[in-house]
Amino acid sequence: MSYAILQVDVAPTADQLKRAVKSLKTLTEADAVKMAVEARGILLKNLSLEDSAALQRALQSEGVPTEMIEANQLPKLPDAKFVRRMELRPEALLVYDPVGRAVPLPWQQIALLSAGAVRHFDLSQTRREETVRTYDPIRGFHAKTVTDVRHKVEDDVKLLLDIFVAGGAMRFQMEADTFPFKYCFDRPDLNLPQKLGLLIELFAQNAPQAIMNHGANALRQGAPGNAAYASKAALFDESTWLLWRMSRKEHGPSGLPASSARDNKPPALP
Repeated sequence: MSYAILQVDVAPTADQLKRAVKSLKTLTEADAVKMAVEARGILLKNLSLEDSAALQRALQSEGVPTEMIEANQLPKLPDAKFVRRMELRPEALLVYDPVGRAVPLPWQQIALLSAGAVRHFDLSQTRREETVRTYDPIRGFHAKTVTDVRHKVEDDVKLLLDIFVAGGAMRFQMEADTFPFKYCFDRPDLNLPQKLGLLIELFAQNAPQAIMNHGANALRQGAPGNAAYASKAALFDESTWLLWRMSRKEHGPSGLPASSARDNKPPALP
């Protein structure tokens, strides 16, 4: 059985983490610095019971309350449904499926907006063939084809937005660089982060109950530099943590879901 250490409220500082990880032989100060920079919500996963308990005690002594849970208790993110077009209507968000059919999504069903600028790596290959003439004493002059294959790792940043419906029962995902914002608003004067920030602001106005992750808030406030994530995994971990927190709030002491969670069903897709 593996365990996870989850942030309860305020994130620990790098210095607090450096001191806390000394309780574990498997972690170093470099790991603590990486956690401080990259971790949002889920501090560590896949720990043994002994190690997770030791780290939790060490963080508690630093004044950082945490939650220790079995890793299988973390919410599972639903598979993302890729969105290429959306329209904003007063009564609902219209999401278009791959064949162009509109699915109305009532604003009150939007539970979480999770956005971020994530590192993206791509491997490209170039192949060049060249015919050259060579000479040897036996065959004389002859031609042969020389093939040169080169690989290049391309590193760029992609802006993503995940829209979680009904407490995480469904997830729609869009990539800003391929998304046609013109169906939502006509602002060709804005750059890509500004367009995504404006879209998030319009979502906030129509769905004020929706929780926003760190990246969505940063883009909404016009600070895209604060919306960076080391990877998609880091962004998705924060979404998992936020859904976990939402689930805890929706359940009372009896463990039964609140009525709002019971009645909030995701839309049916055609």
